[in-house]
Amino acid sequence: MISKVTLVKVIFFTKLSVALTCAWPPSPNTKKYNITLFQILWGMCYLSSTLLLLPLLNSIYMYRDDPVILAKSVCLSCAVLQVTLKMMVCRIKYNHFQMLYYEMETFCKQADEKTSVILQYYVNKYKCIYGIYTLWCYITAIGVICGPLVFPQEFPTHAKYPFSITQAIKILVYLHQSLVGLQVAAGMCIDCNIAILLFYSAVKLELLAQEFRNVKNESELDACINLHNEILRYTSKVTSVIKPLILITITTTATGVIFGSLNMVTEQPLMIKIQYSVVVFSASVELFMCALPADNLIHKSNKVYLAAYESQWYRKNINMQKKILQIIVRSQKSVVVCINGILPALSLRYYAGFLYTSFSYFTAVRMLVNDNNIEIN
Repeated sequence: MISKVTLVKVIFFTKLSVALTCAWPPSPNTKKYNITLFQILWGMCYLSSTLLLLPLLNSIYMYRDDPVILAKSVCLSCAVLQVTLKMMVCRIKYNHFQMLYYEMETFCKQADEKTSVILQYYVNKYKCIYGIYTLWCYITAIGVICGPLVFPQEFPTHAKYPFSITQAIKILVYLHQSLVGLQVAAGMCIDCNIAILLFYSAVKLELLAQEFRNVKNESELDACINLHNEILRYTSKVTSVIKPLILITITTTATGVIFGSLNMVTEQPLMIKIQYSVVVFSASVELFMCALPADNLIHKSNKVYLAAYESQWYRKNINMQKKILQIIVRSQKSVVVCINGILPALSLRYYAGFLYTSFSYFTAVRMLVNDNNIEIN
């Protein structure tokens, strides 16, 4: 019999999925020894990804006259660059992420029956989407890692090293590239971390909306207002720390989709086209994992002022009516993930536009490659 998927299991699964990036800091109450061990592990993982990123960037330069290999190298370089940059952001924002995750886990452990019902509702609604996505990321990575077993190439990537690769170190290079491939999958799963924080914020806003509907006196209203302020502070911290991660996802996945798609339309063996079709699909879906909870957060934040309006405010005294009016006015400004001048508001609408723009650029790049091939012939 399959056991029930609970929030505790979801959090553990998410922590496990990003273990190779050290993106989920240990609790502040963890022993100093374990924190030191975590930091050492982060350094080793970061060094590992960097040691493949540099040869991949070198391969872009070395194969600049070969559009096919160039497209492969750019696509895989974006994947490794993404996990490297995300690890750096998580390290720089270590204290912020630590407190955000700790507050969320503490809240979930202390949840009452009503809160547990809503939390479980979210788990049941989204467990398949994010569970399948996580497994898909690792399956994609394994598919690229196993490329040399099917295609006439020595390694999963075309990385160019500043030394000759002898038979003695060939196995080490292959194992290292395989490890980084799994790190790339873990880096893509960091977006599930972001999703958990955004969904948690939405849950708190949904609970607050219920409290507003049931307000009976001014003391209860004041408690709701204070809780609303706390939630807004938390969501402000969340949106602030995840902005760099969202920007990294947008830029690297867009580039990866554009150049990865070239391997699907150029003269390539069928298996290579299938391999890069999987890679492009994975990159295309990645931003969706953040856009979905961000869109949900927008709707939940809007429902707060509707709940305040439905609280029978017209039967309250003048002082309570003024406070409720302030809540209604303030709540009409949605909680959004945005980057000034770059990202207006992360949502499903933005995600649709992102896909359209990415494939439009791909069409332009494809025409350039075709023109270049015609000139060569």
